[in-house]
Amino acid sequence: MRFALSTLLFLASAAVAHADCPADLSGDLVVNGSDLAIVLSSWGTTTGDVTGDGITDASDLASVLSAWGACPANIDWTLLTTTNGTVTNAIDATGAVVKSWTGAAGGASVAYLRPDGSLVRPTVHTAGVFNGPVRGGRIQIFGPSGALTNDLLVSTSTFQQHHDVRPMPNGNILCIVWDGHTLAEAQAAGRQTITGAFWPDAILEIKPTGTSTYDIVWRWNLWDHLIQGVNPALANYGVVADHPELIDINLGMVAGGDWTHCNSIDYDPVRDQILFSSRTLSEVFVIDHSTTTAQAASHTGGARGRGGDILYRWGNPGNYGRSTASNRFLYVVHGATWIRAGMPGAGNIMMFNNGDRAGTTNDYSSVYEIVPPRDAKGNYTIDAASAFGPLAPAWTYGGVNEINGGPTQCGAFRTLDNTTLITLTSSGRTFEVNSAGTVIWDRANTGLTIARAPRYRLVNGLWYGP
Repeated sequence: MRFALSTLLFLASAAVAHADCPADLSGDLVVNGSDLAIVLSSWGTTTGDVTGDGITDASDLASVLSAWGACPANIDWTLLTTTNGTVTNAIDATGAVVKSWTGAAGGASVAYLRPDGSLVRPTVHTAGVFNGPVRGGRIQIFGPSGALTNDLLVSTSTFQQHHDVRPMPNGNILCIVWDGHTLAEAQAAGRQTITGAFWPDAILEIKPTGTSTYDIVWRWNLWDHLIQGVNPALANYGVVADHPELIDINLGMVAGGDWTHCNSIDYDPVRDQILFSSRTLSEVFVIDHSTTTAQAASHTGGARGRGGDILYRWGNPGNYGRSTASNRFLYVVHGATWIRAGMPGAGNIMMFNNGDRAGTTNDYSSVYEIVPPRDAKGNYTIDAASAFGPLAPAWTYGGVNEINGGPTQCGAFRTLDNTTLITLTSSGRTFEVNSAGTVIWDRANTGLTIARAPRYRLVNGLWYGP
C-alpha cells in the first residue's frame, strides 16, 4: 500500500494533539464550547476546518456537535525489535504486548510500521558473502494482518544490506549496503593503510515486485564521492579542506572490509533528502535523493544541482580539515533521524552520541537535536573556511555521569507528545523524557538486545510515527 506525500503531511498535522479527535480544535482533549466558538468565528476560512475539505462550513459545525465530549484515548504502540531473537513486539502504554511479528532470524536493526499497519523488518542473512558487524541482508515485510508478504534477500556477491532500512511513502525501501571493492581498487583510489577488502557504504532504493523479488530503482555509492590528499599520482587527489562535499578515503580504520560503518538511514519526503550516520567517522550526512542514479554518481544534477555529493555533514569537522578546539560533538554516533512533520522540531535532525571518547574514564552519552543551517532556498550553508553549523545543539539530553550507552547501537526518536524515546542498547533500557529532560516512562528490556524503539500512534485509521 502506498501513501502520497500530501496524505502523510495531512496525517502529521492532524496527529499533533491526539488521535481520532479532529473536532478538538483547541487541543484540550475535549470537544466543547471552545471548539464550537472556533468554528463559528472562522466561518468561511480554513482555521476551523475539521473535515479537511479546505473550508470551515456547516459540515465542520456538524462534526463538532457529533463529537461533543471527551476525546478517545490515544492508541500508541512502541516497537521493540530484538537483535538477539526473532521477535518484534508492539507494546502499549502499560508495557503489555499487543502484537508480535516473528522473523526468520534476529533483527538487523529496527523494524518500522507503515501507515497501513504493515511491518518492515531488516533481518540477519547468515548465508551472505559479507560477514561484518550487524549484518542484515534480508528484509521481511508483514502485511497488516501480520502474515509474511515479502521475503527479500538484499544480498549478492557485490553488496549486502546491513544495519538500518527505511520505508518510504512511495512503498519502496531505502537500504544501507556494503559495496564490495578489492584491495587493489582501494589502493588505486588513494587508500593508504589497508591490507584486504574495502567495503564503503552504498544506499539502495528497492521496489518490491513479488514475494521474493525487487528492483533497484535508485542507487548512491559513497565510492563515487571520495577525496584523498596524500598521493597526487592516484585517483581522487585534492585538498581535503577545500571539499567538504567529499569524504576522505583515508579516514578511520578498515576492519575486515567494513569502513564507514553506517548504521542508520532516514528519508525526508518534504525535501526529498536522505540522512545517514557513520559510526567510524562520527558524523551524520545528508545527500540529495532527487537525482537519477547516474546523477547520484556525479557532482551535478538533482534539485540542489550537486549530484550525489554531500549536501550537509555535522559532528566531526576534522574529517574535512576544519576542526577547532570546540566544534567536534560526536564520538561514535548512531540512530540519526529527521524529526517528522507534525512533531515538535519538525525538519531538525536528532542523533545519539555514544560518547566513546579516547581513554577509559570520560565516556558519556548524549542525545542531540540540531537545526541545520539553510538559506531561503533550502540550501545548506557553510562558510569558505569554517565547518558546517550549528555551533551547538538546539536540545540535549545526557551528559557526564548521566547516561552511557556504550560503544554500540543506541538511538532516540521524537514522539508526537514532544517527548523523546531513548534506547541504551548495552544496558537494555528504553526510557522516555520530556522536553525538560525529566524521565516520564522507563522500561528494562531484560535479556533483550534492542537497538532503538520507535513509537507510533493510530490517527484516523493510519499509523503515524518517526
